[in-house]
Amino acid sequence: MDLNIISNFAVAIGTLALAYYAFENIRNSDKHLKFLKKQTDLFLSQQQSDIQIKECSFDGNKLILTLYNSGNGEAYDIAVSSTFHVVKPLQWSKRWWSKGHLKIPVISEMRTKKYIIEIEGSGNSIFNFKTKDKNILNPGSLVVFPNDDEYSNSLPAGFKKIFRCELLFYLKIKKERFGETPDYDAKGIPFDELRTLLLNNNIEEISVVFNLLSKDKLQNVKIHGRISDFVIVLSNDETLEIANKRGKRGPYNLDKNEIKSRIKWEDYDLYVHGKYLEPDDDE
Repeated sequence: MDLNIISNFAVAIGTLALAYYAFENIRNSDKHLKFLKKQTDLFLSQQQSDIQIKECSFDGNKLILTLYNSGNGEAYDIAVSSTFHVVKPLQWSKRWWSKGHLKIPVISEMRTKKYIIEIEGSGNSIFNFKTKDKNILNPGSLVVFPNDDEYSNSLPAGFKKIFRCELLFYLKIKKERFGETPDYDAKGIPFDELRTLLLNNNIEEISVVFNLLSKDKLQNVKIHGRISDFVIVLSNDETLEIANKRGKRGPYNLDKNEIKSRIKWEDYDLYVHGKYLEPDDDE
């Protein structure tokens, strides 16, 4: 037999053997990785917190929560998300090119800001943004961080504690400055300020929703569930406590975009996703 044929045949056999060996290594490595992932997931599941809301009450505009951690891991960065949306009045707006949609009243406030951009060193302004009469405000969601009596914001496994916080509500204002991210200002305001602002805008009713969240050691977010939700009749309900006791329920349209302020509250998207989300196109 020709030596070249024998040599080529031997090379082919060797190549096939190496390919099979590589395939088996890859398959075994894949099995090993899947096994390690299952073990890791099992370990992490055994370290998860599970916060139970034992009691919930309002003292004026402050929220009081009795929480019990029935899980195996400590809960960190305990947070209460607050969201509001206009319920009344809503109007049906019908355009000739569409089937129509619900129109939500505009929320606005008097504007005081005026932006001027100057040429460096010349003292001459190239842009002078004239102050408009009003800022348009858009509602959304934010999170506040309740504390216990020791000013702690965490809950170890097997512990029950009372947490308190003043609930804030989010409003966003479109910026007029170039090249900034995010391109809006935001503020968290207490309910008494929100109520005055909304009444000045002829808003009659809003819905509010409060949820409980926390993080684990790896900063993974866990949503523990609904704390409370109700409709506020602004002309009658002077505090959240009064509105909650009256217990009116209604529809809830949840929004998103917020801005960061870690002292008293934080952007909901930043808390949950670790980044800001892009603002809605129509805002």
